[in-house]
Amino acid sequence: MTDQTLRRVVGAMGTLLVIVLAATVLLLASRGGSGGTGVASASPSGSPSRSGPVIASASAAAGTTVPSATAGAPHGPSIAPGASPSPVPPASASAGVSPVPAAMLTFVGLKLDAEDDPAGEDRIITFTSDGAGKMSVKLVSQTPKGTTHMCFRAGTKELGCKDWSKGTFKGTTSQAHTKWRVTVRGSGIATPVVDVTVTYQVVKPRVKIANARFNGTAEPELNGIQVRFVPRADGDARLVASWGGHPFAYEIDTFDETTGGGPTYPNQGPSTSADLATPVTAVATWRLILQNIDAGFGTTDLTATISWP
Repeated sequence: MTDQTLRRVVGAMGTLLVIVLAATVLLLASRGGSGGTGVASASPSGSPSRSGPVIASASAAAGTTVPSATAGAPHGPSIAPGASPSPVPPASASAGVSPVPAAMLTFVGLKLDAEDDPAGEDRIITFTSDGAGKMSVKLVSQTPKGTTHMCFRAGTKELGCKDWSKGTFKGTTSQAHTKWRVTVRGSGIATPVVDVTVTYQVVKPRVKIANARFNGTAEPELNGIQVRFVPRADGDARLVASWGGHPFAYEIDTFDETTGGGPTYPNQGPSTSADLATPVTAVATWRLILQNIDAGFGTTDLTATISWP
């Protein structure tokens, strides 16, 4: 064998060795990739998603931090005044936890005392929300003149006041239970008639009003309360009320605003209080009215709590 032939044989063997090594490397790499995919598919979270790692990597490359689910969440109630009349939806559920449903109630045709009236009082509306989420209080004036001085509080924290004829306060809380307090009164010499709507997340809806009026038929605008609400289930709405030290005859009416049907309770009392449960049905919009059917003796304070299913 000549030197030239020997060099050709050695070169061919070298080339063959390179091809074998390259094929071996490719085979090993292919087996390694298949093993990785099998581990990912065995994850308890189901099929692997590529979007998560990509987003995280992009954020890191940009010098930003990917926030956790609770980053930036409020650690107590907050408030932002606004003019949106839209009801506030319940907060989104966290993993495995159902959101607390929203409930809504409106005080209809509530006449207010004037700020400049030394004998006048704030109408005070209170309610307690359940779970983290949002709530709102909406004011709409039925009278063409005069504004309402409206203030908002969560627990002992004052969240703000506004003088307006219409508008909405919005609040947010991360607490398990938050007690909200709203006060309304006519600005200056104004004595407006207003509708006040509260919307909030709650397991068992209950709203209380203090310093309302039960002055009798001689003062119809200051004679009891009217509320509107939509039950989330069939059941009983309950009214618990008290007024002054003088017993009056009174009447309670409940009716479906669409059909007009519903139970009424005329000629109750005389008494200084009322405690009545009345059947209501879900989805329908209901109106509940409490009024003094005696002439009255002037200013009479009324405190009332309304609960519904």
